[in-house]
Amino acid sequence: MFRRCAFVPILAALAAFLLAPAASGQTPTGTISGRVLDTEGLRVPGVTVTLTSPNLQGVRTAVTSENGDFVFPALTPGEYTAAFELPGFGTVRETRSVAAGQPVNVDVTMRPAAVSEELTVTGRTDAFTNTVQAATTIQAELLQQLPSTRTVLGAVNLAPGVHATGPNNNISISGAMSFENVFLLNGVQITDNIRGTPFNLFIEDAIQETTVSTSGISAEYGRFTGGVVNAVTKSGGNTFSGSYRATLTNDDWRTSSPFGEPRTNDVVPVHEFTLGGPVLRDRTWFFGAGRLFGSSVSNQTGYTNLPYNFEVDEKRFEGKLTQSLGTGHTARAAYTHVQRDELNNAFPSPQTVMDRRSLYDRQLPQQLLSVHYSGTLRNNFFVEAQYAARSFTFEGSGAKTRDLIDGTVLQDRTTGARWWSPTFCGVCTDEERANDNILVKANYFLSTRTGSHNLVVGYDTFNDKRIGDNNQSGSDFHVWASGSIIEGDTIYPVLRPDGSTWIIWWPVQEASRGTRFRTHSLFVNDTWAFNRHLMFNLGLRWDRNDGRDNIGQRVARDSEFSPRVGLVWDPTGAGRWGVNASVGRYVASLNNAIADSTSPAGTPSIYAYDYLGDPINAAVGAPRVPTDEALRMLFASFEALGGTSQAPWLIDVPGTSTQIRGSLRSPSADEFAVGLSRQLGTRGALRADLAYRNFNNFYSDRVDTSTGQVVNAIGDEFDLVLVENTDELERQYVGLSLQANYRLGTRTSLGGNYTLSRLWGNLNGENVGSGPLSGTIHSYPEYFDRSWAFPEGDLASDQRHRVRLWGNVDVPFVERFGRLNLGVVQQVQSGTPYGASGLVRTGAFVQNPGYLTPPVSVTYSFTDRDHFRTETMQRTDLALNYSFRLPGGPDRRELFAQFQVLNAFNTFQLFNISTNAINSTVLTAFDAPTRFEPFNPFTDTPVQGVHWDYGDRFGQATGAAAYTLPRTFQVAVGFRF
Repeated sequence: MFRRCAFVPILAALAAFLLAPAASGQTPTGTISGRVLDTEGLRVPGVTVTLTSPNLQGVRTAVTSENGDFVFPALTPGEYTAAFELPGFGTVRETRSVAAGQPVNVDVTMRPAAVSEELTVTGRTDAFTNTVQAATTIQAELLQQLPSTRTVLGAVNLAPGVHATGPNNNISISGAMSFENVFLLNGVQITDNIRGTPFNLFIEDAIQETTVSTSGISAEYGRFTGGVVNAVTKSGGNTFSGSYRATLTNDDWRTSSPFGEPRTNDVVPVHEFTLGGPVLRDRTWFFGAGRLFGSSVSNQTGYTNLPYNFEVDEKRFEGKLTQSLGTGHTARAAYTHVQRDELNNAFPSPQTVMDRRSLYDRQLPQQLLSVHYSGTLRNNFFVEAQYAARSFTFEGSGAKTRDLIDGTVLQDRTTGARWWSPTFCGVCTDEERANDNILVKANYFLSTRTGSHNLVVGYDTFNDKRIGDNNQSGSDFHVWASGSIIEGDTIYPVLRPDGSTWIIWWPVQEASRGTRFRTHSLFVNDTWAFNRHLMFNLGLRWDRNDGRDNIGQRVARDSEFSPRVGLVWDPTGAGRWGVNASVGRYVASLNNAIADSTSPAGTPSIYAYDYLGDPINAAVGAPRVPTDEALRMLFASFEALGGTSQAPWLIDVPGTSTQIRGSLRSPSADEFAVGLSRQLGTRGALRADLAYRNFNNFYSDRVDTSTGQVVNAIGDEFDLVLVENTDELERQYVGLSLQANYRLGTRTSLGGNYTLSRLWGNLNGENVGSGPLSGTIHSYPEYFDRSWAFPEGDLASDQRHRVRLWGNVDVPFVERFGRLNLGVVQQVQSGTPYGASGLVRTGAFVQNPGYLTPPVSVTYSFTDRDHFRTETMQRTDLALNYSFRLPGGPDRRELFAQFQVLNAFNTFQLFNISTNAINSTVLTAFDAPTRFEPFNPFTDTPVQGVHWDYGDRFGQATGAAAYTLPRTFQVAVGFRF
């Protein structure tokens, strides 16, 4: 592990010395630049370069400088043709594909006209070669022919360096926690404010391409420690185009997993439509799209296996307008609206709720607005600006009553499963999660004898906003029971007065006023094409947090520099080989939930009490007490002892017992990366990248003898918990990714990638129930030993091997009857680790140094944290595509159909622990005091069966999600023009 204090000054000095700084920013555009030479290698000035594309309104022209250099910035993704013309020389035409955020270098050799009147070269469509940035671009055309969901995450699934191993299968990129990636749609961030998952603010048929960047990322991108996913939707053009697609699914068109879940026979159509074209050719374009979806899917509760249907009714609409404001000036506005209604939602997942009473209905409306401008002020000076705003609202999400009995959640401490009432409160304040963003940047192209510089300077401000009261149940109470008894459809709580049953009170003591976590960023980036052999990418980014929590108090005022330095060396100068290396720092935005955790407004306090009443359902053979009556007995006993006025064994009062003093800092990651790429003629390419990441500035809760105690307004005294940052936790990642694609003639294309990686340390930092978590390595440190409370090893998101292979083959067919194509995707991914850990009491073996409420229990690892691994998942998906061109019109008019078979061989592996669908319960004397003996964890070696044991279902599936997706069929039909 290298030292952070030495790393920053060295890189900052390097960046400053080299003039510092890039390629293209968080706006969804790319750049084409290059140099024109003659046959003797001399630079050719005065060449007229004309750029044409269906993505351009009109044409764009440039004239090479005295050094033969040219540039076209702010290009929307797509295919472009550049024509190079100069009297006395033959015309040269080059075709290249531009991806979002990617620089494309086009070096041209012009020959005298007598030798060659015109030379046309169709350039590679592989955007991942000869660049510092390791990135993969997945075109919509590819996804449409493969067995795929065609969503943003469907594209991400085909990229190397990504792992769906975060909580609930959220995406971890290059070893980062899943909430520290950036997902962009048309340059607008669409990630959830807390968990970092992307919202579905798109229509699948409207997506043009998706680019996934995993290392060597430009300084124009920030607010992440993982990767950047940049999706772009269509914008219309000078010709009318559109499509209609109906995708038909049926829950009964699949097999059942080994778990034996039920199926519902109901054909569910998903309607998608798009339409784009000119209002005025080369002047005004429009594009619109929609998606209508309603479904009813069979599901089962965890442990009880009660069937129910999860129903969704969703409507999405998108509109986009592109306006030319004159030569070299373009404005674009886009708006998306989503209305989603859900019936029988389960939180945290179907596998962790045991009855239908825990299900609830809710509404999830969303909006997205963006306005973008790009302009050419001089032939070497360009500007871009963008404003964007996004909102998402939870309406009615949780319990529909505030009643003490009907609104209380019960949770079985032996399994973690919940029942009786939904989590959260659906009749309290709705929660809104939103963000807005302003980005401005200028691009200056400088041509010198020592190469060309494409300089970008910009300002980016991002405001992460959330308002809502985080009520944890309808009554604000949870009861964590000693256990539960399941008899048919009925669940009885086991409540014992031996410290194994807890009453948790979560009062929200002040209404939310809304958070505002703003990040101000300045960046400078220089793409320096030194010559045909050497290109540098030199960048520096500065991010400053200005964060205010739900009560309006400032909790963050830190700043950090992010140097990014990289180079590409082409040993031949012909564009076939590329050797790249980079070093850089990535700084995440503050997580809204962590930074707001000390606010008394909107954030619940936590008071934990032992149940001290009579045993309920604890005696073998005694008559069962129903849940509602058991709760009445429990709360009657609780109130008789003073209710919430009695002394709890755990107290956490945001703003009083939990505070942020000074400024919370953003987590960061330092990266070293090297790579090698090879262009395989015009048919394909391959690339290998090796990246190392070391993560820093983890969120941490500290309470020790130095933090002392605090007193609230009524004289209650608490141990003070400080939320801060630490580097004493470990999280490191190393990954080797290989990717390639190749076209065999005109009928067959192949592609794929392989990632060999390891993620290790002692901090997972997130879970299914809460999302982001603060580390507790500094909380009551006298009460645990780091060797067994925070052991190092492979982390939960570690996945050693990951393979994605795909191919498209045109099947020989009589052309007048249409066209047949077969698409295949093979997925292989190794299992993820988990260990056996449980709660133990250590208070009897520690002399209290002065804490008011020392911990009742701490986590003890009975095995290595990576002692077990789930099975390796293998799956083959097939798609048969048919298309028929309609006669009597443009060639683009066609009917199409697709038949998909997912998991064609119906193989099953028990691999998915990320959704809590595999049980990992461990029991100790803390959970089952009548079954196990206590032990001294500081001196004793615990014995399995005496001091601890695996839960009865440890390592077994608790739901169908634990297994590979069953063999599933779906059909799509439609037309496009």
